[in-house]
Amino acid sequence: MKRPIFTILLALLFLTTANAFAYKINQNAYIKFKEEIRYENWSTFEKPNTRDDQYDFVSSKMRLGFGFNSKLIDAYSEINWTQFFGLPRHASYGTGALYYGQNNGARDVGKVGIDQLWLRGRLPGCENLSATIGRFKYNSGLEYGTKPKNKRLQWLRKLRISQRLIGGFEWSRVGRSFDGFQVAWNDKNYNFTVAGFQPTQGGFYLDYMENETKGYKIHDIDILTAVFTLKDTVIPGLDSQLFYYYYNDDRGLPNQDPEINTIGGHILYVTPKMGPGSFDFLVWGVYQTGVWGKDDQSGYAVAVEGGYKFEDINWNPWVRGGFFQGSGDDDPKDNDRDTFFMMMPTLRIYAMTPWFNLMNTTYCFGQLMVKPLPNLLVRTDVTRLWLTEKEDAWYQGSGATRADIFGYKPLRPVGGFDDDDLGTMWDISFFIKDIYKAYGVSMGLDLYYSHVWGDDVVEQVFTKDEDLDFFYAEFRFTF
Repeated sequence: MKRPIFTILLALLFLTTANAFAYKINQNAYIKFKEEIRYENWSTFEKPNTRDDQYDFVSSKMRLGFGFNSKLIDAYSEINWTQFFGLPRHASYGTGALYYGQNNGARDVGKVGIDQLWLRGRLPGCENLSATIGRFKYNSGLEYGTKPKNKRLQWLRKLRISQRLIGGFEWSRVGRSFDGFQVAWNDKNYNFTVAGFQPTQGGFYLDYMENETKGYKIHDIDILTAVFTLKDTVIPGLDSQLFYYYYNDDRGLPNQDPEINTIGGHILYVTPKMGPGSFDFLVWGVYQTGVWGKDDQSGYAVAVEGGYKFEDINWNPWVRGGFFQGSGDDDPKDNDRDTFFMMMPTLRIYAMTPWFNLMNTTYCFGQLMVKPLPNLLVRTDVTRLWLTEKEDAWYQGSGATRADIFGYKPLRPVGGFDDDDLGTMWDISFFIKDIYKAYGVSMGLDLYYSHVWGDDVVEQVFTKDEDLDFFYAEFRFTF
């Protein structure tokens, strides 16, 4: 591990000197810089022939952005340099296996590319109407830029609503962007956004500047969206949304050509204070229809969550729980495909250890968050999971990352099984911000650990060891 440690020290030295150019250029122009250094340690599910079921590696994700804001024109450009050190050669599971496998078997590899490059304009006398063109981030559920006034709504919208269907996949070391346009009407009380775009490569794959891989083009995926959001300025504590998403994969991958319409919405509500705190409620749901090759496609997904935060008690404990179900296909042999399709999400928000996704998955969870210090948030979750339909597959993936890879993979194939128990996961996170904050520089640290007790479905695939442990530590510099 000498090279990763040396790299971390070198990055620290660079960042202490980089403070010199962390400032506003003038009243309209600015520079942003963010560096994330992450250490990951995996002890994975294991098959009899597994070689590297335990491994670790280090990665760096550095972003430098230049922006301009004015009354009528905004512009932003950002470059991203991702670097890996010591990726495992023979891992069969976990992010190390994905990074190594999708980047042609290189252990120490890195690339620089353009992550964002967009221009936004507004009409004189009609500043509520804006149009954006270029390469940008698009996160479903966060279509309007302004945050809710209620901070609880901000957290719920960002971490329990957004990116279930479309997301920048930022937790991955490369991320994902979209090339296209957005047109938005942003009023005080509501927002209406229409967008059309195509994804870049990325996620686990470093060559996201390239449109084509092995003859397949990532820009042959088309996404259209129309979203109406009612802000919490209308009813204090209430945030709601209706949306339509269209997804068409025309890459020509064998048996993987979905054309899907998704209609859905959400309601978030935080009550006025009741006793020593207040309640929060969340409902999110979608219905899908379309075609998948010669099959008719239909599916659904629904999430119901609630919680209570003690605002007058030390550490402000916030207790939450919820239920999610994504539909599965109970008869894979007919011409109807009923599995909920996630499109291009940021999976890690909902699967903190990404050993499952939301397709053909049912789970319930309990969650506790406390704040022992002003700059420390501790979160722990217990999640129990099943396959929605035992005849359907156990799916992995978070959408297309390379043009020649569909983006979703069944670990246990469809048909011929009588078990639907997936497993139980316990995890704990420590989010520490502003360890150091001065002269425009902020430093933070995230720590995460999880353990998965795999059940019948996992045992049928990983017959040697159905348990998994995952730990990571991420150190952040921002200015």
